[in-house]
Amino acid sequence: MDREIMNKIYQDEKALDYLRHHPKWYYYLDQNPSNYNEFIKVIKKEFKETTYDKLEKIKTQVNFANSIMNYFKK
Repeated sequence: MDREIMNKIYQDEKALDYLRHHPKWYYYLDQNPSNYNEFIKVIKKEFKETTYDKLEKIKTQVNFANSIMNYFKK
């Protein structure tokens, strides 16, 4: 595997953990280092760190706070 890709993976704890649990990515990254961007996208989906997931989390928190406020208004 490309040394630069390995350095990036070892600097990112989540990427390293994901790679250890899904070893097929060793093969994909070794065959084509440009798969690194796809690898990062998969990790973000797995750990729910995409922009959509972050917005959904904020939306849920706002709805929860709103329901608490409505409860205490009564």
